[in-house]
Amino acid sequence: MGSSKIAYAVLPALLAGASLGGCGKSVDNGSTGNNAAQSSAVEAIEEPDAVNAPTHEAARLPTDDWAGRWTGPEGLFLDIQPSPDGQPGHYAITNKDNLDRQGDYDGVADGSTIRFVRDGKDLAIRPGKGVETGFKYLAGKSDCLILVPGKEGYCR
Repeated sequence: MGSSKIAYAVLPALLAGASLGGCGKSVDNGSTGNNAAQSSAVEAIEEPDAVNAPTHEAARLPTDDWAGRWTGPEGLFLDIQPSPDGQPGHYAITNKDNLDRQGDYDGVADGSTIRFVRDGKDLAIRPGKGVETGFKYLAGKSDCLILVPGKEGYCR
């Protein structure tokens, strides 16, 4: 008998044995790896993209609450936005501090202030009251940011 004839004779027997092997009665001893009853070790993840992602809530700063537009008298304003690079504690500042000038600045949180440089001077934005701005228009306000006490401030 040739080797190809032996292969044709043995092949059906092997296939029959393989197909019948799964039909026998099995005993469940609970040691299988795919046991749904042992799901307590499985962690449910609602957002798969959030796995190993940094949490930004822990890095939240008090100065983050200052984002938005703050107004002063005669159309002056201070606008604070999170930095476009997304770096925590960095801000994009637009400031119209007098009737003739409006500028953009990079700010950095420093404790309870935001620091930036305008005209070569290091300035710190801090929370305060309207009376601290030096403007009668803002004197009654309580939610304000002060740049230069008695001379420059903005309120909501």
